Amino acid sequence: MKPKINLDPLRGFRDILAPDSEELTALATTFKRLARRHGYREVIPPTLERFELFALKSGEEIRRSMYVFRDKAGREVAMRPEATASIARIYLRHLRAQPKPVRLYYVVNCFRYEEPQYARYREFYQAGVELIGEQSPTGDIEVAALLYRFYEKIGMNKHIEVLAGTTGVYRALFEKYRVPEEKQDHILHLMDKKEYDKARLELESVNNELAEIASKLWDIGDIDTEGRFREAHSLLESVEPRAAEALEHLRFFAESLANLGAKIRTDLSFARGLAYYTGIIFEVKVPGFPVSIAGGGRYDTLIELYGGEHMPATGFAIGLDRTLIAAKEVGIDLRLEPEPAPRVAIVYLERGVLPYAIRVQGMLVEWGMEASIYGEKKLGRLLPRLAEEGYRYAVILGKREAERGVAAVRDLSTRRQVEVSLEKLPLTLLGWA
Repeated sequence: MKPKINLDPLRGFRDILAPDSEELTALATTFKRLARRHGYREVIPPTLERFELFALKSGEEIRRSMYVFRDKAGREVAMRPEATASIARIYLRHLRAQPKPVRLYYVVNCFRYEEPQYARYREFYQAGVELIGEQSPTGDIEVAALLYRFYEKIGMNKHIEVLAGTTGVYRALFEKYRVPEEKQDHILHLMDKKEYDKARLELESVNNELAEIASKLWDIGDIDTEGRFREAHSLLESVEPRAAEALEHLRFFAESLANLGAKIRTDLSFARGLAYYTGIIFEVKVPGFPVSIAGGGRYDTLIELYGGEHMPATGFAIGLDRTLIAAKEVGIDLRLEPEPAPRVAIVYLERGVLPYAIRVQGMLVEWGMEASIYGEKKLGRLLPRLAEEGYRYAVILGKREAERGVAAVRDLSTRRQVEVSLEKLPLTLLGWA
């Protein structure tokens, strides 16, 4: 008699069949092509890692929900619950000598032993990028712009909103009031769970003034109006200038995404579950959908925590499963796209030109080119390096170019340079190619 085998997948796991499997692949393919066009290169981390890699800074919820066991050699290992820790390890092992910033992307499956719910599985798929070695707010804006363009590319940009906040305000305050790092992470975890009363009690156990400041920030909430921003900024500037600076970065981040057309709102009570965040944080939401479909933020201390040098970094992860479900709910028909054309480096010469550079990047990406942004570098050193890295052209943007709506285009192989209007820029580059 043949044995009967239970053919059902384990609880929280799925067999993914067509058309869902094809649509999931289409999402991943669209993301990969878009990431390459923005100058990112793929890495594929292993599914199984040492438990300690995630245990150090993954956050309380993830530590509790990891698949952890001892392998046949007795090592404590974990099936990855997220990808950023693995990418940080890969950077330390293989890429430390690379010119900064290092741009990496991935598409992986992840595992968390959570209660299965709608759009929440124990095995799920993520696509993301990590930008390593960019300290300035440029990095946060670059990755968030890429994320927004992904949803624009699949036709969901009108159906999403971006929620943004900053852990940088709280990290600066915690450091001023000497809050132990483990307690910092626990307080941010409580904020993520919306347990503000418990978070306040934890703060009061350290310093009553700190608890009052945090409570006032939670009450202010968004800084989407000038009045609320000034109220929060005045409060922080009198206590800790670094916290006020983090608030300014949040406003700059929100304004930059709004300029792209993104619907964005800020919230000073917003926190994310991962404990390694140190600055800007954000999530992509679809109104009425029960969970966020993407999220990310800045993590400037993770690589140092793993034994490396101080190395600023920022990135995001897209929940491909959740995005697919949400896309179907709003009636999106997913399609693949053609391969990209020439590689272009966009070099802006001062910070005020960044919004113009972001605009130019969006135009070139839309025309099928790979376009990466480089800011405030010495051209004499940067341009030869770009040529060595395989860029064919450099689009050089200064204040004068931005004011006149033009761009200086240089062929990095022949050193020929011309000035063209923004309208003629894509055709000029394609004509040179």
